[in-house]
Amino acid sequence: MNSKKRPGSGKRLINISLPVLFAFVLLSLLSGSLIAQPDFSGSWTFNESKSTLGEGPMMSATSMTINQQADLISIDLVQPSFDGGEMKRSEKYTLDGKESVNKGMMDSSIKTITTWSDNKKELNFAKAIVFDMNGEKMEIKITDVWIISDDGKTLTVKSAMSSSMGDTNQVLVYDKK
Repeated sequence: MNSKKRPGSGKRLINISLPVLFAFVLLSLLSGSLIAQPDFSGSWTFNESKSTLGEGPMMSATSMTINQQADLISIDLVQPSFDGGEMKRSEKYTLDGKESVNKGMMDSSIKTITTWSDNKKELNFAKAIVFDMNGEKMEIKITDVWIISDDGKTLTVKSAMSSSMGDTNQVLVYDKK
């Protein structure tokens, strides 16, 4: 058995491996930064047959128009009102993890921190609403997770709400117009 090495064979391995290693590291770094965040922009209509509603009155938007920019998302909502009609309102959220404040019902403020999931495919809304109900302060915490389908035609909102009156979960599905 001959265990002699060919002259220069170790150098060649290093010469080939370094460029391959460099390319692999560069590709890994770029692919992580190039993951595209979904664009939720468009007009969306509530699809009740595909949704899972909790108990209580349906107060979720029946339609939404969303305008998403690099660091801001604006939403125009149409919701049922308590008198059977509809009410319109607008919300704006920063997409940089800083708190946004929007006007809620019954003179409340909705404080929200919006963040992207690690894989950049989901948009998370952590909301806190404090309002006065018959002289008592009440707080509601809501977590919404927005997921858009691969074809961009379906927006799913997984919503969890917690308050002193209990917890509820909903899955709201919207179809792109």
